[in-house]
Amino acid sequence: MTSSEVSVGAWVAFAELAAPVLLAMLIVGLVAGVLQTMTQIREASIAFILKLSCVALIVTVSGPLMMSGLEHYATRLITAIPSLIHG
Repeated sequence: MTSSEVSVGAWVAFAELAAPVLLAMLIVGLVAGVLQTMTQIREASIAFILKLSCVALIVTVSGPLMMSGLEHYATRLITAIPSLIHG
């Protein structure tokens, strides 16, 4: 594993961890904004509570899957340390 593979792997691991949560927050925020516009309700706490509950649900459901991906990357990184040090 080279240093460029380490950095690419880090970005991929970050994307795998952040993407489900960010996409869910984006969709929930957009739907909440459209519904608030349609009903003319201007309460910021509604969107916040919806996003917070959605993030809690996503992390609860897909947390083990996300952590297994991070564990896989960390294992590869730790096993590659000798080759990174010695070139």
